[in-house]
Amino acid sequence: MDFQNRFDQKYRDNPNVFGQSPMPILEKAIDYVSSGKALDLGVGNGRNATYLLSKSFEVTGVDVSEEGIRILRQKFPHDSKIKLIVADVLNFETKEKYNLVCAIGLLHFLKLEDIKKLITKMKKFTQNGGINVIGARMTQNYRQDLPYIFKHNELKRFYTKSDWAIKNYEEIDRGHSKIATLIAQKTS
Repeated sequence: MDFQNRFDQKYRDNPNVFGQSPMPILEKAIDYVSSGKALDLGVGNGRNATYLLSKSFEVTGVDVSEEGIRILRQKFPHDSKIKLIVADVLNFETKEKYNLVCAIGLLHFLKLEDIKKLITKMKKFTQNGGINVIGARMTQNYRQDLPYIFKHNELKRFYTKSDWAIKNYEEIDRGHSKIATLIAQKTS
């Protein structure tokens, strides 16, 4: 699938296609880490990054969509607290450690082997005491072209090792779709 071109077109057609409010799971995450450095993988048009900036985080946003990053750069042309990178999240590397690493609305666009790789990277990028925040689909989209759909309780199985504590896990039925959300904290 050519998701890069699809999302570039979505953002050209409607810069706020996903709204301006953050995903509720991100708002819950602030109860566990209230400031510091955040990494938003699949930042898109920045609704979650904008929220994190409003909560005093320094944000690094990574997305393959040049149009999504362009929109964000227009919103924050001179803000030194946001760093934006056009890149495939699977190829993104950093030596930075973050207090919060999120991938919201991203994982279902990847194949299972790539999901495993990305979650491993997310964990590596997280400092001790930091959190990972994930939101991923459990139902197919209307095009029926998502590479992976999470099964019941599957997402939390990625965080069952002793160095991670699951702080919040929900499977939310939104009528037209079902999503799994997770907040996990690195304990050592």
